[in-house]
Order: sequence, then C-alpha cells, then structure tokens
Amino acid sequence: MAMRKTLFLAALCLALSAPVQAQPTPPAGPADHAVERSGPTLDPLFERYMAENHVPGLVYGIVADGRLAYVRTFGSRTRNPNEIVTPDTLFRIASMSKAFTALAILKLRDAGRLRLDEPAETYVPELRGWHYPTADSPRIRVRDLLSHVGGFVTDDPWGDRQQVLTEAEFTAMLRAGLPFTRAPQTAYEYSNFGYALLGRIVSNVSGRRYQDYIRDEIMRPLGMEATGYDVFASRQDRRAL
Repeated sequence: MAMRKTLFLAALCLALSAPVQAQPTPPAGPADHAVERSGPTLDPLFERYMAENHVPGLVYGIVADGRLAYVRTFGSRTRNPNEIVTPDTLFRIASMSKAFTALAILKLRDAGRLRLDEPAETYVPELRGWHYPTADSPRIRVRDLLSHVGGFVTDDPWGDRQQVLTEAEFTAMLRAGLPFTRAPQTAYEYSNFGYALLGRIVSNVSGRRYQDYIRDEIMRPLGMEATGYDVFASRQDRRAL
C-alpha cells in the first residue's frame, strides 16, 4: 500500500551498477580510471564513520560515466562478524524511497495525467471534506505534498506505525482528516504522511498499485531487479539486519 513506501529494500551497489535494459554497458573511460585510482582514498573516511557511529557494516560505490567504477564493502551485515557485507547485500533505504515517489508523480505529470498545482483532493476524493486550520487556508496542492508544506503535524514519532495500515484503514484515516499545525504553503515540515498521500495519488491516477507502478515504470527500465518493497520476499542471507 501507499504507506509502505518507506519499507523500500535495495541492493544499493546493484542498483547503482545495473545498466539500463536494452542498452550496452558504456566502455570504461578516463573518469572510470581516475575513480579507480582515487577511490581508495575514500575508504578511511567510511571506516572512521563506521567506528564513530558503531555501524556494523556498509557498502558504497562510485558511478562514473554510467558505470560502477569503484565499490567497497566493510564489516558485517548482522552482528555476527562472519556474515560479511558483499556488493549483493540488501539494505533498507527508508525515506530515500521518497525520491521514487516524487519521480512517479513527475512521470504522471509529464504524461498529462495530473497537474502539480491542482488540489490534492482532485485525485484523492477523501480529502474534500477536510477542515483546514483557517477559513482562508489554501487547499493542499500536489506540489505542496512534494515540498513538505502541507501544514500537517510532525509525524516522525508515529510515521513508521502507518506502514502496517491496510488500504482500507488508510482510506478511513483520510476520511477522518488529520490535524494541522499551520495553514498549507506557509512553512516546511517534513511529512511521511504527505508522501503517503502522494503514493495514493500515484495509485489513483495510474490505476495500478503504487508498488507495481514504481516497479514497472522506474525500477525495471533501470535494471533494478534486486530492488523491491517486500523484505520477506528476499533471501534472508542477503539482508542487512
């Protein structure tokens, strides 16, 4: 469902290295060779970050001219030091998945399916009965949700709890309305709920489940075969826990 966007699971290095489908891998160029020579100078920075922040393990890569020119792995994917991180290890990317949601909205905009300056209630009818904080409050636009200026209360303490909601429960939440801290378009406040609304817009406008639209329109064309939303559909021996 739309709320589960923050459960995005990615094999980060694979996502970076996978070529666009039906296109040849670009040949190595000067940028690749420069990265290969300079990449090792970055390794101590990541090692220090791991030590200072008690991170068990990580993987990072550098892309140059469309190629994964350098990749390094460090530490373990669990607290067991023998279960080491590899370039195929799967990590949750949490709110980095919001970039995929925003891209989906822009793709639908480019296709003429929606307009960013339209009220969000145009695409999510349950919002039409909402009570705004003031009589002259502007209606929330799609653009406002993208920019975190919807005026919603801070939801970081309870944002993760939204992820287990069913579509029907999320719809009921929309119908009931949410409290505001201010009128829309007046100040920035990070909102997981705002991006959940965008996920519902993607579903309603495209006629497909949010996850299916992201997979078919963004991930598969980019060759991101190791990226998805269901952590339990992946092999446990590849997960970073």
